[in-house]
Parts: sequence; structure tokens; C-alpha cells
Amino acid sequence: MQPAALLERHRALVAILIGFLALHALYNWAIPLGEGPDEPGHLAYSLFLARERRLPVQQASPAASDVPGEGHQPPLAYLLALPAVAWLPPAQQQILLTANPHFIWSGGDEPGAFMRGSQERWPWTGLTLGWHMARGISGLAGAATLLGTYLAARRLAPDTPRLAPLATALVACNPQFLFSSALVSNDALLAALGAALLCWCLAAAQPGGWGTRAIGWAVGAGLLFGLALLTKQSALLFGPLLLWGGWHAAGAQPARRLAVTLSWGLTALAVAGWWFARNGLLYGDLFGLAAFKAGFATQPFAWHDPAAWYGALRQLFGSFWARFGWMSLHPPAWTLWVYAALSALAVVGWLQGAASPGPGWGGPLIALGMAGAWTLAFALTAGLVAWQGRMLFPAISAIGLLLAAGLLKLGSVGPLTPLARRQPTVALVLGLLALATLMPLGVIRPAYPWVALAPREAQAQLGNPLYARYAASWEQGVVLRGWRLEATPQPGMTLPVTLTWNSLEPIPHNWTVFVHLVDTAEIIIAESNSRPRGGDLPFTRWTPGDWMADTHALALPANLAPGAYRLRVGLYRPEQEGRRQQVWDSDGRLLGDVVELGVVEVEH
Repeated sequence: MQPAALLERHRALVAILIGFLALHALYNWAIPLGEGPDEPGHLAYSLFLARERRLPVQQASPAASDVPGEGHQPPLAYLLALPAVAWLPPAQQQILLTANPHFIWSGGDEPGAFMRGSQERWPWTGLTLGWHMARGISGLAGAATLLGTYLAARRLAPDTPRLAPLATALVACNPQFLFSSALVSNDALLAALGAALLCWCLAAAQPGGWGTRAIGWAVGAGLLFGLALLTKQSALLFGPLLLWGGWHAAGAQPARRLAVTLSWGLTALAVAGWWFARNGLLYGDLFGLAAFKAGFATQPFAWHDPAAWYGALRQLFGSFWARFGWMSLHPPAWTLWVYAALSALAVVGWLQGAASPGPGWGGPLIALGMAGAWTLAFALTAGLVAWQGRMLFPAISAIGLLLAAGLLKLGSVGPLTPLARRQPTVALVLGLLALATLMPLGVIRPAYPWVALAPREAQAQLGNPLYARYAASWEQGVVLRGWRLEATPQPGMTLPVTLTWNSLEPIPHNWTVFVHLVDTAEIIIAESNSRPRGGDLPFTRWTPGDWMADTHALALPANLAPGAYRLRVGLYRPEQEGRRQQVWDSDGRLLGDVVELGVVEVEH
């Protein structure tokens, strides 16, 4: 078939893929760096591979591991992300994030785990650019998931043309899947391989059988399964699906079924067995679970408490559709009611057409059942942290198929007959698209305060440029880059003075800024003493590379005589009897413990 004819035949798929990639770009932009489950650890894995050119080794103490938190993971997703960060010079292959003390998990009331730094602002450069590029690779895995979903639907129900685009759209417009695909992680790749495996197994379940090609099917299945095992431990949940597909491929002969099972199993072992052997040799643990539990085990789940089950399942459902950040950012409650109604309608459709679901639907049902079973097993291992909707994403293709089929069955009798006319189906997809677009623009991006300035923006509004570096002799410290008056000085007014700072490293102490206006006799006429931004953003919360505008108010006396006065700035620690910080110029010469910014002319 010619490419043009192929595109015309599958124009719905092309439109969905284009829409998904556009939404992915929007989510990639809207989600601040590191504001997704374990994303800094996932990126750190790829950075470690780029720097060290070897696999990480975990230690009994998580903090001593090569990649704390994520080094137990199989390496495939991180190897695929390597081109996004390998080009960075070694000095830029370090993650610079400052913890937010007001983060919800830390007892605060803000969803952000980290302070937002200047290095994240547009235009992206260095590690920030590499980070977003690595997210783009996850987005390609998300697009591959959609392709697998579409092909699986066409294999499953070739006589129901609406099933494939609707199932694919349900996956593409799932805000949580978009969120997950816009992070550096291994979830999107595992979802893509899960969709490919489902499609492969459905091919075996089609009438006609594979005959002498059954072993070829098994080798392909084993290859996909092996790649999935090199992506994430939870790929083990695909085992029953492969048994189901292999038995269909082999037919009714027990000997052939055994041969097919051995073929895909040995192929998977050849692809991924070395990883489990390495775990056994290094840790005496094929799956590296001890290293995982040391870093991630949380409060045990109360298995016998109905209230705990209600809370867990509610969280699982909500976070399958829309729960952002580190599970700390909730969408408007009404959006989850929309997804609950959608899911309920699909269940009603299935119950209505349950008399003849069709033999091929065993594959999606097995995939969904095993994803649920894996989530339960994970809860047994890790505790409350396991109840996250992304744990079901290895089966998101199957879930999309089941939801779409249920919706199309509404009002029907017997096998799949799409009573839903084109207009309602299009309206449903457009509504889901609108919700998916709402989340990054109306929920995610506004939830994170962006105080630090973009370097280009900060340099454009310096006012009076200068260079004064406040630091001990062994430190890089923080640089005062410029100052400006926000009004014309007059007696009796409150004069705003804006200082523009640039941090060069983490600042270990909460220095107080003093701004003095002095006369020719060195008498302080007006002064301000406060930590940056009125104490709301002390130096200890700044990230290296940050540019900050900090305004101080000087109350000028009503009887102040017109004339020239000098403006001075320094840093001190009142809790240490006013000890001041040293100041250096751009050539490294010590200027003392205060900097004279310039002359201020007070008018009548």
C-alpha cells in the first residue's frame, strides 16, 4: 500500500498521535523539573551511565549507593535516555535542586518538592535542556503505546472500526498517562512494551492458528518480554498473558504448547537473564528487592481495615486518571467524577453485552488482572506507596480497549455493534481532549510559584550593574549583580530599592541583608534589615544559578535635607552578634564587609 493511501486509511491514528505529541510538549513544559514520582532518581541513573560508563551498584545504606533510590532498576529505559544527556560536559551532569521545606510530604502546604530555579526558565540550556530532551524520549515511548493500542484493537475487533480510534484516544487523553510520559522514568517504556506484547498475543489468538510459525511467534514474544524485563521488574506480570498467547499460537497439541512456552521463556532469558544473574552475584537477590525496600518501604498497608481499602482504591482510581506532582497535586474534584462516570458507563456496557464478549478479550482481561495483582503484591512489599494508578500503566492498552468496548456496547445486544454514532464519539474524544489540556494549563503550571528570574530577564533589568561577591575565602557565595531605585527619592517617602542577586552555589546560612543610606558624616539616615523577599525566600532556599530580585524599603525622614547620600549593602547574621560576610570584587580582591552601591540624590 502506498504511504498516502496508508495515511488516509489510518488518518484517525495519525491525528491522535499528532495530538498526543502536542499535549506531551505542553505537559513537558508545564511540569517543573523533578516534580514527578522519583524523576530526579531516574535522571540520575542516566547521568551516572553517561559519567561512569558502567551500571550502578546499590549498597545496604541507600545513601551510599551509586544511584540512591533507583539504582536497583533494570537499565533499558536509562540507556535509551542516554543520548539526551551524554553530550553534556561533566560539570553539567549534576542535578541541582533545592528541597522545598513547605512540601506537603514534609508537613507543609505546597505540592512542589523543590524550589523553582532560574536554570529551569526559558531558554533552556545545559542540564535543563538535556532533562527536557530525556522527557521527550519518554514521550516517544508514550506514542508507541498508542500505536500498540491501535494495532491491538484492530486485531481484536477488525469488524468494529470505531474501537481502535476510541481505545487509542482514551489512552492518549488520559492526563495521568500524559503526565507520566512527560517525566524521565521507565513507566512509559514499559507501557509501550506492554501494548506491543498485548498486540502480539492477540495476533496469536486470531482464527487460523500459527501452525509452523508458532516458534517464530514465541521468539518474538520472548524478545519483547526480555526487553520489558530489562525495563522494570513489574514486567513479570506479562507472564500469564504470554502463556495465553502461546497456547493460542501452538493450538491444542500439548507438546507444541510446551515447545512454544520454552521458546519464549528461553528467548526472554537470553535477553534479560544476565541482569538477574548480576543481581544474584552482587546482592544474593535476583530482583534486588532488599535494596528497593531499604529505600522505599513505607507504612504497612492495613489489609483487614475496610477504611484502608476504601482509601487505597480511591487513591488508585484517582491517580490512574489525574493526580500530579509527587501524588501531592489534586485536580478539581469534578474532573474525577467525569472519569468515574465514563468508567461506570463502560462497565454498564460490558454487563449489557456480557453474553458474548468474544474469545480474544481474554488477553486484555488477563493483562488487567495481572496489573491489579502486581499492585497488590507491590503493596505487600512497599506498603502505602504502592497505591498509585501508574502501577496499572503496563496494562493501559488493555484498559483502553476494555473501556472503549464497554462504551461502544452501550445500548447494544450481542457482540460489538457500535451503536454510538460518529458525532457522540467525536464529542466524547473532544471532551477528553479538553480535560487533558486543562490539566497542565489550569492545574499543574499554576500550582508551582516561579520566583527566580530567567538570567536574560534579570540581566535586562539590573538598573545599575555591579559585581560584589559575598562569600568566605573558601566559598563561591552569592553575587550582587545590580541595583535600582523604584521611585525618585523625596523626603518623607518610603523608597523602594531593588537588589538583583545571583547565587553561585548552595548558601549554607540565612544571611540578613542590610541596606543603609548614609550622609557625609557616615550617619545612617535610613535603613532596611531583612532576609530576602521579606524573609519568605532566605538564601538557604536558593539553587545555584538563581537570579533573584529583592526589594527593600527605606523610610526617608520627613525633614531630610535635599542632597547626595550614599547607598551601602552588606550581609550579616544577627544570631552571631551581627557578624558580617566578606565581600570580593570580580578580580578576587577583598573589599571589606560592605559595598557602596552609589550616590542617591534626594530632591525637594
